[in-house]
Amino acid sequence: MTLTYACIAPHGSDVIPELSNKRTLRSFEETRKGILAVAREVKRARPDTIIIASPHNLRVHQHIAIVTAENSSGTLRGWNAPEKRASLKAKCNPSLAKELLAVGNRRRLPVVGVNYGTFEGSNSDMAMDWGTFVPLWFFMHENRIRPKIVIVTPS
Repeated sequence: MTLTYACIAPHGSDVIPELSNKRTLRSFEETRKGILAVAREVKRARPDTIIIASPHNLRVHQHIAIVTAENSSGTLRGWNAPEKRASLKAKCNPSLAKELLAVGNRRRLPVVGVNYGTFEGSNSDMAMDWGTFVPLWFFMHENRIRPKIVIVTPS
């Protein structure tokens, strides 16, 4: 595995135009321009997998969770326009997630594999939080690219 690009991305729902109201559409314009520039860099990097460390996903006490699900999906409402919604689905890379988990265990890091629904198949689907959804909206939906993802959560 070769790292081709790394970034830190904003994750407030108002940065997505489809989830904004008139006021937040204007006030998040510079942030939106920034994440669109980052999204262009992600597209240029042509990643096979995007590893996203979300500060808002599943919280496991004193552990770093690595999502081993086959899928992740979610629907996000606008924070300041709750009547507006957007949905996103992504295929995960469970083999890379399990490889990261094995390396973490060998190094005695407090890692744990997590999943939701079933261990495999279409029902192996971890809910997408806004810290995952918002960057992926720009990296995948706006760019019309479909790399796999791995979600990692903090302790």
